[in-house]
Amino acid sequence: MSAVVVSGQSVSKTSSAESPLQEHYDAAETLQGKGDLAQAAFEYKLFLAAALHRVANGRANVGEYPEAVPLFDEALTLTPNHTALSMDYAKAALDAHDLLKAQHLAQELINASPKNARDTHTATLHRLLGQALLGMDDNKGAREQFAEAAAISPTFENEYALAQAYLAIPDKEDASKIFGKIQAEFGDTAQIHMQFGLAYADADFPEEAIPEFKKTLARDNRYLDAHYSLGASYLKRSGDAAFPAAEAEFRKELSIHPNDFFSYYELGYLAMNTHRLTEAARDLNRAAALNPYSDDTFLLLGDLYSQMGKSTDEEVALRKAIQLCTDPSRNHYQIRGAHYELGLLLIQEGKADEGKKEMRLAQDMLLQNRKLDTANLAGKTIIKFPPRKSDTITDPAAVTKVKQFEQQVGPAIADSFNNLGVISAESEDYASASTYFKQAAEWNPGMEGLDYNWGRAAFGAQEYHQALICLDRYMQAHPDDARPRVPLGMSQFMLSDYSDAVHTLSPLGAQLNTVPLLAYAYAESLIKTGDVDQGIDRLERLEAADPGLALVPAALGEAFAGQKQYQKAEAQLHTALTIDPSNKNAKYDLALTLMALGQKDQAQSLLKELAQSGTSKPAVYYQLGKLQLDHGDTDDAIGSLEAAARLAPEDSAIRLELTEAYHRKGVAEKIKK
Repeated sequence: MSAVVVSGQSVSKTSSAESPLQEHYDAAETLQGKGDLAQAAFEYKLFLAAALHRVANGRANVGEYPEAVPLFDEALTLTPNHTALSMDYAKAALDAHDLLKAQHLAQELINASPKNARDTHTATLHRLLGQALLGMDDNKGAREQFAEAAAISPTFENEYALAQAYLAIPDKEDASKIFGKIQAEFGDTAQIHMQFGLAYADADFPEEAIPEFKKTLARDNRYLDAHYSLGASYLKRSGDAAFPAAEAEFRKELSIHPNDFFSYYELGYLAMNTHRLTEAARDLNRAAALNPYSDDTFLLLGDLYSQMGKSTDEEVALRKAIQLCTDPSRNHYQIRGAHYELGLLLIQEGKADEGKKEMRLAQDMLLQNRKLDTANLAGKTIIKFPPRKSDTITDPAAVTKVKQFEQQVGPAIADSFNNLGVISAESEDYASASTYFKQAAEWNPGMEGLDYNWGRAAFGAQEYHQALICLDRYMQAHPDDARPRVPLGMSQFMLSDYSDAVHTLSPLGAQLNTVPLLAYAYAESLIKTGDVDQGIDRLERLEAADPGLALVPAALGEAFAGQKQYQKAEAQLHTALTIDPSNKNAKYDLALTLMALGQKDQAQSLLKELAQSGTSKPAVYYQLGKLQLDHGDTDDAIGSLEAAARLAPEDSAIRLELTEAYHRKGVAEKIKK
């Protein structure tokens, strides 16, 4: 393989934050150029781990956690004991509610920490683990972890988390004591009371949350999100009776925060429920424009348009809600209402099949949540206001920045994986090389020479299907390059694509005779594609030149048997088994040849040996059963044929022979009686 298939593409040096990436990448290239491949591989892995870590963090931060997961995993594979990497992964998993992953990572980090460690890092790990356990409703376990974190490092974050755990139990008294301690330590500020209010609100204690939000506003009447949170708490405490007070707070929030999606959403909800439908449409469409990823908004719009008699707009909104819903089980499967209402619309439009499909989906969701009453199937949605922290609006500028960094670093990531593949291949670790080339292709599928490198490595790793794909694609793009012909042709041969193997290998001419296995594969392919005479001629010449190659007489024996030249076949197959007694295919072919020559006892002996070796080839048991039946060994024949039927239950010939054996056994038993 060529180690210089592609030129190195460096990471831009425009940002000092990226200089460690540049240093590792440059060091790797320099070391590879000097031939110090082991150290070069080490530097490439450090570069890749750091680069993938950065990309994964970026993806997670813009709400693309599923795309970040394989990047985090690969970075950890490259640098398994990287604490900061595991910590960021755990935080990303927690933010994305991948609680089992967050728990696993945090626990691993705690287990790897020095015993009795009492630093802020260890405290943070305990808090992370506690947050994961709290999300999994293990309130006792969470409280223990938060208490440990606060004991190690009594920061605001750790003590606040402990108070949240008490509220989850629920234990408002102990939570209140901790809040008092936090206020004494950190001050009687608007920010402190805002956090207290959010903790009470998240724990579903609006009565306690409302005074805290009011204290926040008393200290700073323009505190961001405070009016919104107060309005939402009014609604949670008093329901419809709180509509006027809540609406006033949402409008105050908008006077401070004009583009607040949440306030527009809830204003739309309030207007809709007080029959101000035009106003509701205005506010909900404004919310949808501010956050086009909220399925709740489009679900509510669908309900609104239904009330307004706008069926076309209703269908668009319902389809959008379904498209955006990533977790159908959320809010007691509330998305089922969208499926049901959409189904009704489609049926009304004459699209009965599509409509019934949506209705079935709604029914399935209802069955998955049996606690819901039958009215919910008719599209009655359970509206819950989207929580601010779980429905965060992605900043388009942040997404753009992440994409720009990926584009900047992507070529160097691809090049590094490619060079790691080359280094692994040079040490004949073809499986690892193939994996590295695959990863290079994920970052730069059009990299010059990558298909050739990957195909060669896949062939060396006996991944023949992948080798065929890569090498065939490379040859299509480079028809004058003869290098891929041998591994491509051999891959085709190993996959039994004999016609393609002949087509690929024929242009090699005399080169075919330079490697015995290559010559054998070509000759065998000729026989399989019907050019038997030329194939046999080549095999006989190969046998004369290299009589110790067991594959050749085995192939000749099979070819001669196919030509009904059984004497020649027998001689060749005996030769093959003399060279390699473990060749089961040759032994089976010899048994068939002996049967053709009338030497059934010898054939039966060979087939018994194969059956006793535990072969999974049904034809062995089938042929053995037939011979045993011919000899009158009905019970043995049934055993052999039943074994064949288990391996090939659809084979009609086996079933027919087994039926005959059962019949003979029945007749014999009747005669005995």
